[in-house]
Amino acid sequence: MKTTRSLHLLLAGLAGVSLLAYVLACATAFSPDDRQLLYPSFDPQNGALSVALYDRHTGRSEPIFSGLGGHTDTNLHSACLRAEWLPDGKHILIAEAVEKNVLSLFILARTGKEPIRHIANIEWDQALTALEFPLALVGHKIFLNDEHRLVRVDWLTGDLLVVSNQLAALPGGDGTTLIGWRELPNNGGGEFGTINPDTLAFQSQLLFTNQINEGTFPAFHPRENEIIFLAGNSTNLELQVQRAGATVFSRHLARPGCELKVTGPWLDLGPQKDRVFTAYLSKADGQTNAEYGLLEIPLNEKPLRFTPLFHTSSDDTSLLAQPSLSHDGRTWAISSAWLAARDKSALRPEDCALFLVQLDRNPPPVTKHLIPLPTIKDEGLK
Repeated sequence: MKTTRSLHLLLAGLAGVSLLAYVLACATAFSPDDRQLLYPSFDPQNGALSVALYDRHTGRSEPIFSGLGGHTDTNLHSACLRAEWLPDGKHILIAEAVEKNVLSLFILARTGKEPIRHIANIEWDQALTALEFPLALVGHKIFLNDEHRLVRVDWLTGDLLVVSNQLAALPGGDGTTLIGWRELPNNGGGEFGTINPDTLAFQSQLLFTNQINEGTFPAFHPRENEIIFLAGNSTNLELQVQRAGATVFSRHLARPGCELKVTGPWLDLGPQKDRVFTAYLSKADGQTNAEYGLLEIPLNEKPLRFTPLFHTSSDDTSLLAQPSLSHDGRTWAISSAWLAARDKSALRPEDCALFLVQLDRNPPPVTKHLIPLPTIKDEGLK
């Protein structure tokens, strides 16, 4: 994949397309008002990975989308899904990769009696490429990354605009800003910047040639011309903050008596800009199972804060879970459904759940909403 080849390198540890079937259905997404949360679940009828909606006020969940594909050769069961809220908070976007080279988009209205909109059968070199990262959305425009193109889709009219410029679009976090990344030639790294949502023109702001920690992706903030990233490995792991090309903060990350991995893949900056949130995997010396949870990294000399969520016998979790931070910065959410989809024996049934961590208390309380395991075996994409 040329457009996102550098993105893949930055997210090293992705062991081929077979893992993507579970990656793509395992992202969580808060509604713009933070009241509701999209998360992966299992269809009780067929065991397929599906999308559910959790209401934080009532504590109840409801399934909103499930597709059972006729993939007799792969038994894929439409596992390649990504669900996102549109900026208006009234619609939900479901993107589905079909047969690896076709992309379908569905728009579901949460209020009223609007019909489901289906933008079907968009031909794609690698449909999975469009779903690896959170979808960039501005108004009623959807921005998708193809192998050789950046594509803008208007979900109201179905109009498409295609630019062949080896450019990848990422959400800017405010519903109006588009972040762009493109690879520099001759393995020279890449550059971050912003994309004009109307013309798709790219304005470069920051060249980036640093070595990134396996399994994580940098956080770029265009207004401050700032980038936050992890460098090194489990024995020499460091968080760095660079502004206008100069390092303004760095700190070593370690946990005494444990091997520490930051599995991310995203780094979320807190609302006070005093700490970074990400996922971690930690295995104590001499232990078999690893602890998985939330890592808070203060941008000062305060100690790291670890919030354990569950234990697992698997240590292959890079990119497989994609957490999210609420818009008010008070809650962090992650689902462990990816582990159950890959290997039911990797965690206890009571740990297959949606986890919500309340960040403004110490220690942070954790709400666990169970995700029932499927009774029908889904072998996934092979």
